[in-house]
Amino acid sequence: MNQAIISRPPMAPVQIPVPIPARRKYPVPEPTVKFPPRERSGPVHISTLLDPVLEICSHPDRNRLLAEFFNR
Repeated sequence: MNQAIISRPPMAPVQIPVPIPARRKYPVPEPTVKFPPRERSGPVHISTLLDPVLEICSHPDRNRLLAEFFNR
């Protein structure tokens, strides 16, 4: 009887599940930049969104204009 116990493979240890802590849900702020509305036919082309920024970048007083654009 003792020999049967020795030749038996060892039992696997019992795994106790560890609880995963809940993640914090951070509020997502609303964007401050207003984009053009979507067309009925689909999304707006990227060039439509970038045109105001490209015009400001080529302007001599671009620092002030960019600050005003992004502070709206």
